[in-house]
Amino acid sequence: MKPLLILICFIFSSSAIFAQDINEYQEIDKLALDIPKTQTNTTADIAAYIDQHFDTDIKKVRAAYTWVTSNIKYDKDSIHRVILDEDREGKVTYALKRRKGVCENFAAIFNDICVKSGLRSFVIEGYTKQYNSIDKAPHAWCAVLVDNNWFLFDPTWDAGFIKSGLFVNAVNTNYFQVTPKVFIRTHLSLDPLFQFLNYPITYKEFSKGSMGIDENKPYCNYSDSIDVYEKSDSLSRYLGAINRIQRFDWPVALSDIKLKQIKLEVELIYQDNDMASYNSAVVDYNDAIIVFNDFLNYRNNQFQPAKKEDEVWGNFNYIKKKITEANKKLNEVNRSKARLILDTGDIQKKLEDLTSNVKLQEDFFKNYLNTGR
Repeated sequence: MKPLLILICFIFSSSAIFAQDINEYQEIDKLALDIPKTQTNTTADIAAYIDQHFDTDIKKVRAAYTWVTSNIKYDKDSIHRVILDEDREGKVTYALKRRKGVCENFAAIFNDICVKSGLRSFVIEGYTKQYNSIDKAPHAWCAVLVDNNWFLFDPTWDAGFIKSGLFVNAVNTNYFQVTPKVFIRTHLSLDPLFQFLNYPITYKEFSKGSMGIDENKPYCNYSDSIDVYEKSDSLSRYLGAINRIQRFDWPVALSDIKLKQIKLEVELIYQDNDMASYNSAVVDYNDAIIVFNDFLNYRNNQFQPAKKEDEVWGNFNYIKKKITEANKKLNEVNRSKARLILDTGDIQKKLEDLTSNVKLQEDFFKNYLNTGR
């Protein structure tokens, strides 16, 4: 079982700093709020409704945002616990069932609806700032590609706010479809890639409010980098994130938990890959043993019924090929970067014994053929 990694999320006052004119969205909002309750038990159902009633990126993302901020309430009872090792699907299912959650749940639900509606979307984790003060608690929000441009969304902050320890429903759109250059004033992602800026802001600059473009920094083609990221496997994504976070001068106190979480995921992938290689090597060994035992039976039966020589030599070659493949996979396990490496000694010994026995039987068969049978 994975260890529980705990973070804190806060919801903040929805004081208007990114206010948008919502009149143009009134029809979309009304339709989004009219989704039958029976079609809101899963994000797939909600996305299907959105796909049926809306035909553009902006209409879809608006409908998803309106539904989430209006129907999911901030769970003040969980304000001090966000379990990061819970899978994304679990965060979605948990919050949809209760219609409550914290920032991780809001972001996960909104992201899942967007993705299932055919939109490119990400959940982003980082830190926020209000009234020139950076919050010690991490936060989660989303990025969505709308009409070929990346925008940021914070459904948690737009769902309401905490007052005197109680959650106040106050749905707003202050953090709906905000440009990266504006969003960076209050939200800093742990992974600089997801700032969506050509010259990403450091933590020190964020804390000081220094948001000007510094062209002396390395240029980040975030659009191409995001494309590469999406095409990468999970391991490559995690390793890339670790590298970027560590290079970006984050205070250890703010980045340590997230880095430990990512490194745990990397370790689990290494271990899963090692187990897959080990199991595949065992399959190769078993396949080789089956063919080898067939030869022994053939020999014990005085080489009857007769087989062509090429068939017998082909079987020997097959056995040796399987042994080679198995050893190659086990060597990969032995060179693993995982902290916990599988013990391959037993299966390697069996492969060595099989190699020796195959050589003995090859020699016997060659002698059998040379002596006129």
